[in-house]
Amino acid sequence: MQLTHAVDFTFALTLSQVAAVDFVRDVEKSLSKATFIEDLESTGNIVTASLPVNAALFGQQLLHFRSKLVPTVKGARLEPLPLDTDPAEEKQVGWAEVAGEALVKPLPQGSEVTYHFDITIHLLLPKAEKWGGKALTRMIEFTAKHVLETITSGFPKAVQEAAKEVEKAYSQL
Repeated sequence: MQLTHAVDFTFALTLSQVAAVDFVRDVEKSLSKATFIEDLESTGNIVTASLPVNAALFGQQLLHFRSKLVPTVKGARLEPLPLDTDPAEEKQVGWAEVAGEALVKPLPQGSEVTYHFDITIHLLLPKAEKWGGKALTRMIEFTAKHVLETITSGFPKAVQEAAKEVEKAYSQL
């Protein structure tokens, strides 16, 4: 089963365009307030983390993802990468793909940052052949979709809270 959800948001910063671009390219800093992401690491241009989800019948699970950070002229882009391991071999219920882009535009008094994220979760489910199995699959799909929407709804607030901390640090210089 595959579910995708997009998140788009824009906000203003008092940071210069250069400082705002540095902020969006620093994934660990820009997502530091995202409590819905676990084990976030950025090594070179590779970003890895896990999305904790509480899926019906599976309990609390971590859906791992791996993305490549690509600097752009006006910000950065995340491109999903395959995981190093096969989730099916590790007895995981699935994995995630995280893609996105952050664009920075100059404003007279700072910058405007626009984010776009596409998050896709892949759940490994047995094939449902009878009506009971199909009903269970629909229930899991509904629950997973709700969990995905809940996770993604936290992105705007988390990024803006991290940005406020960076603004505060810059204002004290």
